[in-house]
Amino acid sequence: MSSAIFLKKVESFLKRIRKWDTEFLCIGKTAGEVFNVPKPEEVLPRIMANLDYFCVNYAVCLAIFALTAIVVYPQLLVLVCVFSGLWYGLLTRPNHLRVQVAKALITKHHLIYALGGLNALVVLVFYRMMILAIIGASLLFVLLHAGLHAVPANAKGKVEEDPQEQP
Repeated sequence: MSSAIFLKKVESFLKRIRKWDTEFLCIGKTAGEVFNVPKPEEVLPRIMANLDYFCVNYAVCLAIFALTAIVVYPQLLVLVCVFSGLWYGLLTRPNHLRVQVAKALITKHHLIYALGGLNALVVLVFYRMMILAIIGASLLFVLLHAGLHAVPANAKGKVEEDPQEQP
């Protein structure tokens, strides 16, 4: 039952993907609908409107950044493989799993928290520079695209140009 609900949510999320060639990359668009430098007071509303309109496209771009980084840095590939195996091994155990360690009784939830902590510790200690560089490059890409891309005409809540500012 929950997987059907999850699949419906994913399907509705993916329906929001915009056309890559004409809308996202502005191939074949007129001069008013392509990338341009906004006025300082227009930057934040433009970024917010584009983040809302192109959110699925940005999520796909971030996934591509992450997958590219995993391929470029073999250490990350090893890290992903090792921790994927550990998570698979832990999550496929029955929910009533209990391990006796001395006098303490450790449940599956304790093991999940411990593996999550170990995962975060290893990533932050050994791979923080790679991870932060990937996050920074992804964030820079998304903000540059959202800031320089003109707000599409069919965007919900489109940023209106102020008629009083015309010379």
